[in-house]
Amino acid sequence: MLLAGCESMYSVGSSVKGGFGSAASWAPTFLGPYRPDMHQGNIVTKEMVEQLRIGMTRDQTRFMLGTPLMTSEFRKDRVDYIYYLNPLKGPVQIRRLTMYFKDNRLDRFISDPMPPDYEADALILGSKVKKRVPRPPSSQPDIPMPDVSTPAPGSGTN
Repeated sequence: MLLAGCESMYSVGSSVKGGFGSAASWAPTFLGPYRPDMHQGNIVTKEMVEQLRIGMTRDQTRFMLGTPLMTSEFRKDRVDYIYYLNPLKGPVQIRRLTMYFKDNRLDRFISDPMPPDYEADALILGSKVKKRVPRPPSSQPDIPMPDVSTPAPGSGTN
């Protein structure tokens, strides 16, 4: 009986222009295939962009932001960090950070509005992520430092 139901669903769809795709369009959404969120590129947060300083070396920026997804052989003085998100629900998001170098030092950069750390985590891990609240510094007593004016044992002054 189940197979007959599938066949009738297919035949209804094939009689309508578009085949099975049109029949699946009226089916409940939970019957459709699972499609995960699509993330591509480098995740750059607002805090990362705020740490960029003019004059940083190319290696310093790469250490802070990670290796860019693509580099151009034609524009060696330019680096693009691009992030693309196609979520299951909601609009497609594209964010770009473009950095221009002169003599291997950061000359200028242009950035789209970037999400803060907690929002970027929620985009990747989903909406059920708990917001992490920073802990206050512990009130442990300071560890006394040794007196460096005293010679070390066996240093030899009699």
